[in-house]
Amino acid sequence: MNTKSKVSATTIFFLSCFFIACNAFAQKESVVYIGTNGKLTNIDQAIFMQKTLRKSSKITTVQTYQLTDAKWTKLYTEKYKTLNDSTYQINGNRENYKGTTFRTFTKQADGSFKFRDVAKDQLVRSGFAKSLIPLLVHGQVTEYYPGGNKKSVSEYNENELVSNENWKENGDKYIGNVFYSVDIDPKFNPGIKVMHQHILKGFEDAGIDIASISGSLILGFVVMENGTIDGIKIIKGLGPNINSVAYESFASLQGSWTPAKLNDKTVRYFQVFPINFIYKEYQFEFAEMRGATLHFGAY
Repeated sequence: MNTKSKVSATTIFFLSCFFIACNAFAQKESVVYIGTNGKLTNIDQAIFMQKTLRKSSKITTVQTYQLTDAKWTKLYTEKYKTLNDSTYQINGNRENYKGTTFRTFTKQADGSFKFRDVAKDQLVRSGFAKSLIPLLVHGQVTEYYPGGNKKSVSEYNENELVSNENWKENGDKYIGNVFYSVDIDPKFNPGIKVMHQHILKGFEDAGIDIASISGSLILGFVVMENGTIDGIKIIKGLGPNINSVAYESFASLQGSWTPAKLNDKTVRYFQVFPINFIYKEYQFEFAEMRGATLHFGAY
């Protein structure tokens, strides 16, 4: 073989290795579709979509979308960095958490994973999962408040919520077996307009000048199986007086609810009710009532 042939052969060998290396670290995308109550499903029944994109051997991103008005709208992106064979660093910008989480894990004999999520040196979640990127839970999962008290202990089956026990931040027991995503939302039978008028009257009777308030208040409660509400709590407040009036307005609300349904069964449902105070317009408005976000109770 002459020199020219040797150079050509070497070049071909180098290029082959280059393409093999590029192929090994090529971006690979996978998609998971999630339906009501976390159920893994197909695109036709999905309300959430998670796109996983492997950018390199150490960096993977997960983009979460929600189906809104027949269009997929991006909710947030999480960036996973592999630190070692048992630890991920996750940077995200979720609705209920912004910052860095460290996920440590061990693989179980059945192929599932046992994991722990730590943020700001605090344990926030631990349990079992069938997938870590994206996180698809299976078995028992425990969530914690920032102070270390238990928030919930839930059972999942293939990412679907089956049951839960819940606690308040002070350690007192909260309502159990509450769902955050259902097939049919609960309905206030006298109508939303009646509810709005009742809450407005509560502020007026308390002598609070609505025009002087600016910001958002978020209140949550559980619509029980029998059509009553329970477990009223302030998720995001605007001060003791305003919080108290909002709380009492819901506590004194007259009327019954048609409870939520999941898989043709009546279930308890955690309802989120935001009130937006807009100072510049000298009014406040009621945002759409909603449940919590993907996977876990948002609040």
